[in-house]
Amino acid sequence: MDQSKSSSHLHQGHRSRLRERFAIAGLESFADHEVLELILSYARPRIDTNQLAHRLLNTFGSLSAVLHAEKEELCKVSGIGEISASLLLLFAPVAHRLFAQQNEETFLSTSTQAAKYISSLLFGRKTECLYLICLDTSYRVLHKCIVMEGSVDSVPVSAREIAAIALRHNASRLILAHNHPGGNVLPSRQDIAVTQELVQTLSRLEIQLSDHIIVCGQKYYSFADKRSHINTLFTRSLDSAADSSSGVAYASEAEASET
Repeated sequence: MDQSKSSSHLHQGHRSRLRERFAIAGLESFADHEVLELILSYARPRIDTNQLAHRLLNTFGSLSAVLHAEKEELCKVSGIGEISASLLLLFAPVAHRLFAQQNEETFLSTSTQAAKYISSLLFGRKTECLYLICLDTSYRVLHKCIVMEGSVDSVPVSAREIAAIALRHNASRLILAHNHPGGNVLPSRQDIAVTQELVQTLSRLEIQLSDHIIVCGQKYYSFADKRSHINTLFTRSLDSAADSSSGVAYASEAEASET
């Protein structure tokens, strides 16, 4: 048998086995390179995608980094063309939409619930993004929107604009949230200052700022309940400053049990 035909049959058999494994048990037993192999097998059905998958992981470092890479960077990898790159880049936004749809009609009466909800909204964001979540008296999500994109330290956050959005949607409570793509979940001094200003502005309108949550990967920082966040390495000065943001709170246990 011709060697090229033999190699082609070998790769075809490997692809078939990958697809069969996925059909039976999903991705639970798949290594990261096998996930990429499976995806790429639909864009490049006639080549060995195993080597291509390893090449991508070696270039970008992780499955997540591959799926969040820029299209131009993906196309620089030997064997990756526009179709393969476009297919790879579909997965993160599709996952983001799925998470967002699963959060419809959500009640956020604790920092843990809020952090999970916010993590899904901010999933895959490569730049700092500030979200505002409007709640009613029962902590039901009424509205969510992006207030700004960019660094909180460099782009001014308008307390008046946030208040206007809250009034427009008849919100009784608000949750402010943003991500720290740089890897540090701790609040900056500007984050603390923004929180304090919002508490004061909203209190005059009888609207409560329930929380300001910072998300970073799988970690989060909650101004309302610092004990809830995963990273416990905050400093005493930040701890003290965050405590001074009076008015940032959720319902009491009794109130929460009624919602």
